[in-house]
Amino acid sequence: MNTGKSILIQAAALFSFGVMPAQQKIVHTDFSKGTWESVGKGLQRKWVSGAESTFAFWKMDKGAHVPPHQHPNEQVTYITKGSVKVLMNNKEYIVKAGGVLIIPAGITHEFFCLEDGTEDLDFFTPVRKDWTDGTASYLQQQGNPLEIVAQFNDVRPGNVAVSRTGRVFATIHPLGAPKQQLVEIVNGKPVPFPSAALQKNGGPASNDQLDTPLGITVDKENRLWVIDMGLELGKTRLWWFDLKKNKVAEKIELPADIAPKGSFIQDVAIDEKNGWAYLAGIANPGIIALNLKTKKARRFSGHASLQSEDVDIIIDGKVIDFGGKPARVAVNPITLSNDRETIFFGSMNGTSWYKVPARLFRDNSDDITIGNSIQKFGDKPISDGAATDKSGNHYITNLGGHSISKLDANGQLTELIKDGRLKWPDNVAVSEDGYLYISVNQLNSTPAFSGEADKGKPPYFIYRVKL
Repeated sequence: MNTGKSILIQAAALFSFGVMPAQQKIVHTDFSKGTWESVGKGLQRKWVSGAESTFAFWKMDKGAHVPPHQHPNEQVTYITKGSVKVLMNNKEYIVKAGGVLIIPAGITHEFFCLEDGTEDLDFFTPVRKDWTDGTASYLQQQGNPLEIVAQFNDVRPGNVAVSRTGRVFATIHPLGAPKQQLVEIVNGKPVPFPSAALQKNGGPASNDQLDTPLGITVDKENRLWVIDMGLELGKTRLWWFDLKKNKVAEKIELPADIAPKGSFIQDVAIDEKNGWAYLAGIANPGIIALNLKTKKARRFSGHASLQSEDVDIIIDGKVIDFGGKPARVAVNPITLSNDRETIFFGSMNGTSWYKVPARLFRDNSDDITIGNSIQKFGDKPISDGAATDKSGNHYITNLGGHSISKLDANGQLTELIKDGRLKWPDNVAVSEDGYLYISVNQLNSTPAFSGEADKGKPPYFIYRVKL
C-alpha cells in the first residue's frame, strides 16, 4: 500500500465492489509474525483454515487448562516443546515433546499443560466451524459484559465518538456508498447529524456536504471533529461541529500537496490545548500535523514506523485480502496523551505501538529529527482503531481476536474483553463516565476485503463495556 497505483486499486475496490470468481484459495501465511490470540489464562493460539481443514499453533504456560470438550473433527496433536496431560475415555495420556496424539471425532477430551513454554501443533479435519462461527468455549465472553448502544440494520457504523455530556456520534462506513455519513445515536437509533441536508443522500459529492468521513473524535472542549477523506470529491476536509448549537462551526480543507486526491486520511487526534490536529494517512503513509489557527499543514512520511509490516490479518482462520491480495494497511490508529505532549500511533498491519513528542511537529522540526525521536511504546495486535485514556492506558481493537486489547501505561499488553460478537471491532472511544464504546461492522465480509458478494450479517452494532 505504498504506491499511488495501489491506492487507486483500493479506491476502485471501495466503490466498484468488484467480485472475483469463486475458486479454491491458496493460503500462504507466516506464523512467526503477528501477535498471539489469548483464549484463556496461559493459553494462546494462532490458526488458519482452508476449505477442508484447520491448522493451529498453541503456546501454553504451566497450569493452562482446556476444559472437557468434543467436536466432530479428527484432531492430530503434535507437541513440539514441553508436555501436556490429556484425559480421554477415562484414561490419562502424557504427551511430551516429539509426541503425537490422534483424537477421534466425537470423543470428549481435556488438556492440562505441564510445563511453561509448551508448544502444540494441532491439525483438524474437517474445518473447525465452532471456531469460525465463534461458538467454541474458547471464544466465550471474557471481561465485563458488552452492552448494546445502537443497532444498524442496513448500514455499517464506521468510527464512534462520545461527547463529554454522553452524546454518542458515529460515521457511517463508506463501504457500501451509504446515503448518510454522520449520525447521532438517539434512543438506540442513528439519526442524521446535524441534519439530513449535510448528508450526501445518494447524490454526487458536493463541497457543501459530507463525502466519505470516517475518523471522528470529541476534544476536551466538547467539540466534535470529523475527518472526511473526500474519496469522491477529491478533497480531504476536517470538519468541526459546535455541539451546543448542533451546527458546523468550521470546515478546513487540507492543501492538495499535503493531501492529494486519492489520499486515505482516516483517523484524527485533536490537541485543543495548543490548537493542532494530527491525522494518519495510509496512502503515502504519514502523519499530517495541522495548525488549527494558521491552517498550515505538514506531512511527515517515509519512516519505517509508518509502514505496514509484512504480517497478515487472520480472522476466523482466514487470511484477509484487500483489493485481491493480502491486506497491508499502513499507519492508521493515532491518539494523543492526556497532556497532549505525546503522539501515539501504529499501522493496522502492525504489531508495534509507537510514540513521538508532539512538540517536534509544533516546532516544525525536520523529518530526520522527528524520525530519530520515535520510540516503540509496546506491542499491539493487528488493529483498526485505538483510544488513550487519562491514565495513559491504550485500548486497541484486536481484529483477529474478537477482542479489545489494553496496553497499560507501563507497556503491558493484556485482553480487556473478548467476545465472539466483536466481529471486526473498527474503532473505540472512552467516555467521561468510564465506558469504552466500540463500533463493530464485520468489515472483512465486504466485497473490498473478501472479493466476493457481501457476506455481512446485519445488524451491526455500537457496544460499550465498563472499564
